[in-house]
Amino acid sequence: MVGQEPASFILKATAHCNLNCPYCYMFNLRDRSFAGRPRVMPTGVVEAAARRIAAQVRRLGRQTASVTFHGGEPLLAGQDWFRDAVAVLREAAPEVAFEFTVQSNGVLLTRDWLDLFADLGVVVALSLDGLPEAHNRTRVDHAGRGTYDATRRAIERLNAHPARERLFGGVLCVIDPAVSGTATYHHLRGLGVDRMDFLLPLDHNWDAPPPQPGAYAAYLVPIFDAWWAENNPNVLVRMFFDIMKLLLGARQHIDSLGGAPVNIAVVETDGSLEPLDALRACRDGLTLTGLNVLEHELWALQGVPVYQAAVAGQRGLDALMCGACALREVCGGGYLPNRYSAATGFANPSVYCLDLQRLILHIAAQVDRALPPQPGAPAAWA
Repeated sequence: MVGQEPASFILKATAHCNLNCPYCYMFNLRDRSFAGRPRVMPTGVVEAAARRIAAQVRRLGRQTASVTFHGGEPLLAGQDWFRDAVAVLREAAPEVAFEFTVQSNGVLLTRDWLDLFADLGVVVALSLDGLPEAHNRTRVDHAGRGTYDATRRAIERLNAHPARERLFGGVLCVIDPAVSGTATYHHLRGLGVDRMDFLLPLDHNWDAPPPQPGAYAAYLVPIFDAWWAENNPNVLVRMFFDIMKLLLGARQHIDSLGGAPVNIAVVETDGSLEPLDALRACRDGLTLTGLNVLEHELWALQGVPVYQAAVAGQRGLDALMCGACALREVCGGGYLPNRYSAATGFANPSVYCLDLQRLILHIAAQVDRALPPQPGAPAAWA
């Protein structure tokens, strides 16, 4: 079905990184498929990927296409690589309006890089794990040194850039329940961050559950309250905004919530064609498909079982576990990597189910209180 074919695209600019984060699904969890791949995506692979993406976008009848540059650390590919890659993609499909994003740790992000991305129309998103003590505990270089100061300087450069409003895509923050969620939110706001998302760690699934069920809700609920109290329409916390939209009946195309098909195609540096790369967190080799953009069209992913699991969304849930849950249409069962177990695959709710329930019910109660009363109708949420 065309509706289940890849509709957004990730290019792995590099297969190496200048950081050594212990929770990194690329290099430090369960998957070792990066070994032996080119450290930087070669020109021939970029050109083949561009042709396949152009063919896929035309097949879908789309006028826009989302391409995200990932790594490793993508800036290690160098500025010439980005100039060439963007040019090749636009030449392959001149009728398509590309939406380019790069996800970076920010350590290498100089003013020259920002000028280049502004010229190319590439949005820059950064990874910063909030408070300095949290960031420096996990986002370390290969000598074990924390990188908070370098990433903070990258944020300062972004905020000072004349193209800031169209250049800065926001910050991703992996949740550390050992620190205060409220302090983390206020710290990010103090740095001038007005677009952010908080990520549940990928190293936990049903084979390795989190040690403190409920600790992640205890981190997130106060952040929601602080964000809600700020009442600033220019500040976006993606997780909260998406939950509110889902509560009000929207259908989201976000892979971590809502059970929507995760129809993402990932192109590795050697051209290997894979589904959602975060699934590497589950087990070694899970995302390997035997497909390569040098030989295959992107729609060939439809025949791969792990891609089929990704696009199945909440249809892959065990009805006995989630079928009667009132929140099923909101959480969608949770993010696929956190649903995994060796015994049952993805036919499980998220290992963070309790945390998601508490967060969603808290948000639902706040939204319900904010809606105008309907005469004679009971409160929707207790």
